[in-house]
Amino acid sequence: MTNSRHLVLYSRQDCHLCDQAQALIEQVIAGSDWQLEKVDIDSDPQLTELYRFTIPVLARIHSASAEATTLNWPFPPSRIKDLLTD
Repeated sequence: MTNSRHLVLYSRQDCHLCDQAQALIEQVIAGSDWQLEKVDIDSDPQLTELYRFTIPVLARIHSASAEATTLNWPFPPSRIKDLLTD
């Protein structure tokens, strides 16, 4: 995904909190040009090690630097909106 408005939701299968987070994020970004990519942390050992105890984690990828700003669950809609405007 090369869109400069790129969000990543780090999650795993059968994670009800991840499903709740995804639904909330999709509500917040509906009608905008933000794109959400869902990444299963179990597909990559490094991601599993990094996020196994903190999923769901929402990351905003900054296109200019490829760095990310993250939010750990729980995050209310206001925190998601703040992340989008940073």
